[in-house]
Amino acid sequence: MKTLLLSLALLVTGSAWAEWVMYSTTATETLYYDPATIRKDGNIRRVWQLENWGKRGTGGEISRRYRTEYDCKQERFRVLAISGHSEPMAGGTVLLTVGEDNVWVAIPPDTPGETTLKIVCAK
Repeated sequence: MKTLLLSLALLVTGSAWAEWVMYSTTATETLYYDPATIRKDGNIRRVWQLENWGKRGTGGEISRRYRTEYDCKQERFRVLAISGHSEPMAGGTVLLTVGEDNVWVAIPPDTPGETTLKIVCAK
């Protein structure tokens, strides 16, 4: 039931309303976040992020949208939900959804994750 509700939430909260801000780009991907979705709970921040790829993934997706949680004090993160999309900017058909509490992962220095941590924790 939890997965079904999360899947519906991912479909309803489409990217059409998001104000994506690009913050990192490489030869294979471009990363965005939506500043309007940053939520603060003590040292924890939650934010929607978007990843556009230069070529399709194994499931046919060209972009993925993530609901991510950051621990500003311990400099770590975990992904709460993922949706894979057939078009850039989380457009087109939703090809996959995953929703569960994942384990916390330390954020290495000088990575896009560290950049995101600094952005969302400054809010």
